[in-house]
Amino acid sequence: MRICLPLLIAFAVNLSHAASLHSCPAGVQAAGSHEARITLPDGGARRVFVSGEESIAGCRSMRLPVPLESIAGLRPLASGDPGETLFLHGPADGQGSEIESVSAAGSDSPPGGRTMPLREDLLAHLRLQTFGSEERAQAELADGRLRLHCGAGGKPAGVILRGPWAATRARADIVLQASGNGRFALQVLDEAAAARGEAHALGAFDAGAPARHAISLPPTRYDPAAWQGFVLVCPPDAASLQVDALRVMPRAGDVAGRSAWVWDARAWRERPQEVFAHAQRHALRTLFVSVPVREGRVDDPQALAAFIRRAGALGLSVWSVDGDAQMVLPQEHAPSAARVRAYADYNRSVEAAARLQGAQFDVEHYLLPGYELDAQAWDRRYLELARALHEAAGGLPLEFVMPFWWADKQALLQGLAPLASGLTVMDYRTRREEILALAQPFLDWGVRHGRRVRIALEAGPVAPERQHRFTRAGSGELWLLDFERTPVLLLLTAPRPNPGGIAYRRVSSRILDGSATTFHGDPGRLLRMLPELEGELSAWTSFGGIALHELK
Repeated sequence: MRICLPLLIAFAVNLSHAASLHSCPAGVQAAGSHEARITLPDGGARRVFVSGEESIAGCRSMRLPVPLESIAGLRPLASGDPGETLFLHGPADGQGSEIESVSAAGSDSPPGGRTMPLREDLLAHLRLQTFGSEERAQAELADGRLRLHCGAGGKPAGVILRGPWAATRARADIVLQASGNGRFALQVLDEAAAARGEAHALGAFDAGAPARHAISLPPTRYDPAAWQGFVLVCPPDAASLQVDALRVMPRAGDVAGRSAWVWDARAWRERPQEVFAHAQRHALRTLFVSVPVREGRVDDPQALAAFIRRAGALGLSVWSVDGDAQMVLPQEHAPSAARVRAYADYNRSVEAAARLQGAQFDVEHYLLPGYELDAQAWDRRYLELARALHEAAGGLPLEFVMPFWWADKQALLQGLAPLASGLTVMDYRTRREEILALAQPFLDWGVRHGRRVRIALEAGPVAPERQHRFTRAGSGELWLLDFERTPVLLLLTAPRPNPGGIAYRRVSSRILDGSATTFHGDPGRLLRMLPELEGELSAWTSFGGIALHELK
């Protein structure tokens, strides 16, 4: 996106009182207000801020057609059209930055929409295509029902039901609510089969039998990522079929154990009985614990070995956990790899019963200021870090923590597949349907690559935030400017027309209290929900259990 800012000659502001926007190296000490710091993928940093100075030595500057006191905040954005509606997020109490984050309309929709929804009637989303050289299949898909009439004949005929998704990799059944007469075959079509003019047989059912027909949909029979449709094949004799609903229903498997984090090393060192009691109370099977490292070696290895032995006797496995967004910076790769070598060296120095089962890394590099300006470059740095950790681990399993919205980062997930033993997905939502929908793309990834995937839920406090909704207008409190080829949002104290770009007007504000994200206000509801969630998620062979964050 390029938004040209013309020469500011005829603005209704005396330029002697106008503010300027500056982009400076991080070391420049010039005073300014409403500062945004940008961390760069090469490890450097810049400051973007406004001041009353027209120019500053060593900085790039742009004069603004507004006085300094009319500016309430700023934030650089990624290139691209931000859309008609923007949401600004800031602290609910009004303290701190007015623009802590920005999102576009629809950007908080669950990712993974390319994956076939489970449990939902699919008929309303499917497209109908009849086939058969004898034209003996006649069908319609209307009012949420499929009606198929088959004439007698010896050549294949029927319907293909296509949809806009990839199929699930869960163990599942296709369940049809159907009635009619005749025996129909059910098949599944993927790209390879379609190229051969074939389909994969799943089973058959008698339309005159009871209305519910369940046929297994084994993900190993075809390529779920290349799914093209379900196929209903007419019998040789004349027959009719009405399908009132078609669902893909997951089948439960073995439920994996729960896990939780112990970020404070003092807890497992000084109060291990409290840690073990907490684990027993919530049926935990894995603990991720912070393991101090000093001068390239695990600090107090005897204490760690004793804790792991006691944990093992209680049926608990122990992993180390590290989490720091700064680890993604190039200069931090070597120190991070050194930590993994320390864990691997520790494991080689103790008997099997005292060893760490793996190392988990929670590197949330998207929290670094300026991440969104070059997300792809930052993601490449993340994979470079993962490769360095994998090389240093010497066979120690590595697990990576990520947010649910990484489901759309296919290149990053593909790159992690050979490096990670598994993922933990921060599926921080409280509605059951949303939790399941957000988990599905990662669980499918785990089945495809033979990796474990844990699904994490939040039970800790989440600070409320204020969300402001802005829409494009001729005049507004939010301006979009092009500054040194970088879009910058400028928040003003009052609406003004933007002479050099797009303006957005504030139309509403609301407080988000965190209840959609965390179970902190109702942990009992989380505990009641867990068995049902675990049963449904166990339909994926990749499911590694629920990870509980901050559950007391």
